[in-house]
Amino acid sequence: MRRQIDLGDDGSEDSLEDAMRDLERQLGEREGAARQEPAEGEEEEGERRASDSEAKRRFEEKREAGRQKSREEVQEALEAIGREQQEAAAQRPARARVSPIRWIVLAVVLVGAIVAGAVKMRPEPLPPPASSPKAAVVDFWGALIAGKYEAATVYYPALVDRYGSRKQASNHLQDIFGGNPPIEITAMGEPEELPNSGDLRVSYEVCLRNGRPRTGEFIVRYAEGPSPGYVIVAAP
Repeated sequence: MRRQIDLGDDGSEDSLEDAMRDLERQLGEREGAARQEPAEGEEEEGERRASDSEAKRRFEEKREAGRQKSREEVQEALEAIGREQQEAAAQRPARARVSPIRWIVLAVVLVGAIVAGAVKMRPEPLPPPASSPKAAVVDFWGALIAGKYEAATVYYPALVDRYGSRKQASNHLQDIFGGNPPIEITAMGEPEELPNSGDLRVSYEVCLRNGRPRTGEFIVRYAEGPSPGYVIVAAP
């Protein structure tokens, strides 16, 4: 606000001097205010810079703390890996000493399993032909009682010729007797020679698993060939 200086109306020197002093005082006040305003502005600027510097310092401290923590975690992980490697190296010789024994045991078990499987899968050798007419009938029923259907076809080769192979003939016998097999030979007749043929008739009786008897007779003949012997040729 502009102040007015009253110079007075009388024109006296005292009034002029008072007016000059009043003017100088006003100019001094203005200069003091002008100097005070920059000082206050500089103070605010200093405070702002100090605040920014403090924030930056705190940020740097926080970032450095995070880096230090990461370095410590990495160092701990490396130390843990080193301990694990040392423990593994310390245990390796002990395992090396045990390993051969373990492999030997496994090898023995494996070989035993292979041998057992081979023995189980190996087909059982067929029995020799019967040495008598009565033995042909007895051995036929004995093979069925034991569940050896292929062996039974040795004493009844006509079934092999009828069904085309020993396997098919044994399957046929299993279809007949598998569900109700014979369990015992209860009677066996003496061979009776048939007239004008040279064949022999042998009667039999067997007990089936259901308790019922099965009776009948077989025609037996002596067969020549690589394995000569008596065989069943028919069941009239």
